[in-house]
Amino acid sequence: MEESLSFYPLLIVVMLALLVPITLSRFKRLRLPIVVGEIIVGIIVGRSGLGWVQHHDPILDLLAELGFVFLMFLSGMEIDFSSIGSMSSGRAQSGKQPWGPLPLGGLSFVLTLTLSSLVGFLLVKMELVSNPWMIALILSTTSLGVVVPVLKERGLSSGRFGQTLLIAALIADFATMLLITVVVAALSHGLTLDILLIGVLFVAFFLMYQFGMLFFNRIPGVRRLLDELSTATAQIKIRIAFTIMLIFVALAEMLGTEIILGAFLAGAIVSLLSTHEDAETMHQLESFGFGFFIPIFFIMVGVDFNLAALASSSQALLLLPILLVAAILVKMLPSLVFRLNFSWRETLSAGSLLSARLSLIIAASAIGLRLGVITDPVNAAIILVAIITVTLAPLIFVRTAPEGERDEQRPTIVVGAGILALQVAEQIRGHNDQVVIIDSKEERIERARNRGFEAILARADRYDPAAEPYLNQANRLVCVYSNVEKNYRVCDFVRSTYGIDHVVSRVTVPGEIQRFEKIGVTPMNAATDQAMLLALLIRNPTIYELLTRTDDDKEVCEVTVRNANMLHQPLRDLDLPEDLMILAVRKNEQLIVPNGDTHLESGDQLTVIGPYTCIEKSRLMLGV
Repeated sequence: MEESLSFYPLLIVVMLALLVPITLSRFKRLRLPIVVGEIIVGIIVGRSGLGWVQHHDPILDLLAELGFVFLMFLSGMEIDFSSIGSMSSGRAQSGKQPWGPLPLGGLSFVLTLTLSSLVGFLLVKMELVSNPWMIALILSTTSLGVVVPVLKERGLSSGRFGQTLLIAALIADFATMLLITVVVAALSHGLTLDILLIGVLFVAFFLMYQFGMLFFNRIPGVRRLLDELSTATAQIKIRIAFTIMLIFVALAEMLGTEIILGAFLAGAIVSLLSTHEDAETMHQLESFGFGFFIPIFFIMVGVDFNLAALASSSQALLLLPILLVAAILVKMLPSLVFRLNFSWRETLSAGSLLSARLSLIIAASAIGLRLGVITDPVNAAIILVAIITVTLAPLIFVRTAPEGERDEQRPTIVVGAGILALQVAEQIRGHNDQVVIIDSKEERIERARNRGFEAILARADRYDPAAEPYLNQANRLVCVYSNVEKNYRVCDFVRSTYGIDHVVSRVTVPGEIQRFEKIGVTPMNAATDQAMLLALLIRNPTIYELLTRTDDDKEVCEVTVRNANMLHQPLRDLDLPEDLMILAVRKNEQLIVPNGDTHLESGDQLTVIGPYTCIEKSRLMLGV
């Protein structure tokens, strides 16, 4: 007799996914991640609690597997390839050169993996686990999905410190995922040549990327056609993303490798092929994942959690504190290498944040459980370690890490001190923003200083101790050299080393524009932009005047929301200055026109207009 399918368990899970974020928003002081809340409610309704949801429901198992795949897919999409350039700075002419973010992050991971392997073999010797390599990789994981929002909330995502932490987390995520795939292949097929089939995934990755670049950028009209088909019922970009994801997942399955690597590479391809115009598509994909599939995965992790097995196993109870201490030490001790570049306070706070585990550790444990190299009690202990570290690590980091500069306190860097650069600096200063000019020629710097600017004699295309403090604080930079190659070297260096969010460059050769866009730089070419500016002036003279005039008290600027007291409330209820008007709100790269019912979230960027005093007051109110 066929087993009948019921949607009641799915209804329970979906309702829990709805209630968890609402409930946690009422208890903000707990600062409990939503994912942890989802695991906890899964434990309550699962086999270790009330038993309302069975741990082998066919519908939920399929949706949870899709959630698992989607989680890895979105992890691949999180990679900002535009900020991963050279990653290591050239040697300065004088002074001690710090390590670049890439070698420092790589060294940290190698040390972490070494310590984790030693812990794995020690646990095998103590007969607490059966496979040292899987435990080593589980302990080596970190959580890029935790590191990114915590750094942004703290105002540290740009600068050498923030970039080093981001790169270290990215290396840990990707390398661990790759090594887990290798270990799974070895456990499933033995140490045979079949392991080399993993390379087929990377060949497919390269071919898919090349095909995508050719299809989207070289064939005329494709981008326009896709934009036309991305509305209403077609949503062609969403369908393409889903197709790419499933192609790589199916290919990984066919090759006998772990599907997490296939899903991750698919997300990386989508990230590589996307442009600024695709921000809405990326947001929709995140909405699909975090709105439906991924919560089901984490709730089912809680449903499958076997508390009875953990409580009845003396070995697992002994393993829990050992794993917890090991999970902290294998991140804290390697993070001491950050002392090569940073203070003791920054070093210790970096180790605490990198100790946070969440998605990948749970996924790796689930894989080990499926392969039989991890038992139910050990899996339960690993899940508890993930819950504890992901809850405590960000709290420790927030209390120990130095606070980042607020946006209004960060200088705008102008690289180059020629005539055009000084004119640009005059315009920026006219809007009451702090300006710092950097140039390598002494006569230009002297001329800038004579006009009242803060000017630094230094190189901006490689590490220079004179420029380091300013580039480390900045989140906006404009490069105005006439030499395209010189501009590119500067932009590539500051993006990859300091993670400066908004970089604008003068590009005198139109054919080079796409090259700058690939590294996340906004290019300005006088020949192509003249027409747009003239059209703006003839069609909207008032807007043009507001944007360009500096001789009145009106100002148009962006304000980033960080004040927790201003979140989750309608705009009409906020006590903002009366003469201030909010023109637009940018949420997760999506630009919306606000109304009285619009709610603000942390990190939202508001485009506001009003008198200078009102704007400064709003910055203090919203950015605290």
